[in-house]
Amino acid sequence: MSAQSDLRIHEEDGSIFVEFAPDAERVGGRSIRMVLDFNSTGEVIGIEIINLVFKAGKKSLDIINQFVPIKGELPRYSYDQDSDSFYLRLKADRSLDQKALDGSMFLDREGRINALSAKWK
Repeated sequence: MSAQSDLRIHEEDGSIFVEFAPDAERVGGRSIRMVLDFNSTGEVIGIEIINLVFKAGKKSLDIINQFVPIKGELPRYSYDQDSDSFYLRLKADRSLDQKALDGSMFLDREGRINALSAKWK
């Protein structure tokens, strides 16, 4: 069983909830600005967050690093340290629509992100 098998994505009725470590402790959510990429059928195929580490802290990506690859199979993520931009690629498809909105990030006691959520309807 790979660490990635713990990743859970729940999408329905205009909302998405991505759990990087479903059994991890959550001490609360914080609002964060994000951009959702949608395919032709309206499914979320990616989540982009600018200024992630600035807003969440140095340790924010520690859990994501354990459960989501940077290369290879999907889902995967990328992070550009120079621009402090994070992108979570969920599905292999073309982005035909985008929506900027205030979503939520959920952290553990050490300030590591263990889930992201957003609602757009």
